[in-house]
Amino acid sequence: MVNKIKLSEILLSNIVLLVISNLINGGRIDWTIEKNPSFWYEQARLSIEEVLQRRDNTGIAKNVILFLGDGMGISTITAGRIRKGQMNGQLGEDFLTEMEQFTHLGLSKTYNINFQTPDSAGTATAYLCGVKAQLGTIGVDGRAKRSNCTSSIGANVTSILDWAQKAGKKVGIITTTRITHATPAAAYAHVPERDWESYDTKNFGISQTQEGCLDIAHQLVLHSPPIDLLFGGGRKHFYPNTKSDIENSKLYGSRTDNRSLIDEFWRGRFIWNKTEMDKIILGTQTPLMGLFEHNHMYYETDRKPNRYDKPSLSQMTKFAIEHFLNMKQNGFFLLIEGGKIDHGHHETRARYALDEFVEFDNAIGQAKAILKEKGLLDDTLLVVTADHSHVFTMGAYSSRGSNILGFGSLENLNVSDIDKLPVNIIAYGNGPNFPSPRNATYLSSLDTNSSDYLSPAAQPLKDESHGGEDVAVYAHGPWSHLFVGTMEQHTIAHKMAYAACWGSYTNRNGCQSMIKPTTTTTTATTTTAPKSNGLNSFSQFKFINMIIIFLLILIFI
Repeated sequence: MVNKIKLSEILLSNIVLLVISNLINGGRIDWTIEKNPSFWYEQARLSIEEVLQRRDNTGIAKNVILFLGDGMGISTITAGRIRKGQMNGQLGEDFLTEMEQFTHLGLSKTYNINFQTPDSAGTATAYLCGVKAQLGTIGVDGRAKRSNCTSSIGANVTSILDWAQKAGKKVGIITTTRITHATPAAAYAHVPERDWESYDTKNFGISQTQEGCLDIAHQLVLHSPPIDLLFGGGRKHFYPNTKSDIENSKLYGSRTDNRSLIDEFWRGRFIWNKTEMDKIILGTQTPLMGLFEHNHMYYETDRKPNRYDKPSLSQMTKFAIEHFLNMKQNGFFLLIEGGKIDHGHHETRARYALDEFVEFDNAIGQAKAILKEKGLLDDTLLVVTADHSHVFTMGAYSSRGSNILGFGSLENLNVSDIDKLPVNIIAYGNGPNFPSPRNATYLSSLDTNSSDYLSPAAQPLKDESHGGEDVAVYAHGPWSHLFVGTMEQHTIAHKMAYAACWGSYTNRNGCQSMIKPTTTTTTATTTTAPKSNGLNSFSQFKFINMIIIFLLILIFI
């Protein structure tokens, strides 16, 4: 009898722990179970156990994927986590995003060498080319002055995309902005002015050409060897202003030099919608350029009802990875940018920004799933970071599970203790909605869930500004343990190259001695580290725990 009692106690204990373990990682619809202290003790135990079981992967990265959330500051990640959880019918605060399941985490300093708060051009030059630069400049070092062509002559720097190509890898760029925009441009172009996207006379023209500079779109089609895959928007910068757009006859190209760059120079296939993308035979060696919009791509919130024939970020990601894997080449490099997170913030349209974050995180999940299925997850270095933050905040003492896009509560009352009116959970330090009206009639008329709704701003600006604080860097895979602590942003490019033995790190210690790039070793020993089937090291632990419980049930019965 005593043994049966002990056995039943053990059984009950294991069942409780298993339930708690699943709830900890599964996302919750209420917080009732959190009232029990054992819930938090078990959560802490699992967290410690996960770190203790972690082993550094020091194999050579066969593939490298850099996910760049433009404008994705830490407050955006937090609010985006809640938004994604609430879209799944949960409270949201305890939700775990795809990027947050990565094994290592650090912080990146984002300043440009001449600006405290940076822009996307100088920051992209840092994390892609490995050198910090002046604000507004792309693919050039600090000697280049913004908008000054002559200062940039001889200041070109190469990017990790170039290093990967030199190592014989396939390379690709995916963005939801124009393919000539600041982030993607830093992978292939060299200009002292980010607005030189096209020969349009207004920003770039004859004077810059005579001084020896070339616009970004022109540099892209001349890049040698050609970039294997290019997906994004911005068709207008490749066609003359006398030619109507392939999709909308009322729109025209931006070029005043009468050049049709894709027709004249592009050495590959060109597509402009998802239907054409779906017809591509995966693994085809011909370089592929897909420009799916005349300008930037649509916000994901608007794409769903209006642009189903244009691929989402996760759809483009899935295609690119499967395309490269079907080439059966010796690895690849991909830059995948969620560019319109930034655009939503600049407009203080939080719904847009957070929905873009959700789709960006979906793309990360899509990549993880494909690599896991192919057995390549632990041979691929995945890095997720941002170029800069925004003056975007969330707070207002909102109750647990409050709609992240709505109003908070103060002392259980959904009103301010000063003017007795509702307080927004989300606000901006500056932006167009200034001063935000504070009267009952106005506030009661608002639909904060609408993509048209502008969040309140503290200071007046036509466009909300970037933030200057550090941004997160998540990493998983070979040498992901390099991405910990507080780092200078330019070191990201070097750490990715180090992991893959590219660029200056081709002959580093360990590159030549590794016969098989997929072999991984621990830093503590020279033995081969065990392969993991996923990012969560507790999946095996949970499975074993379930087997033990099942056996105990059988014994008890």
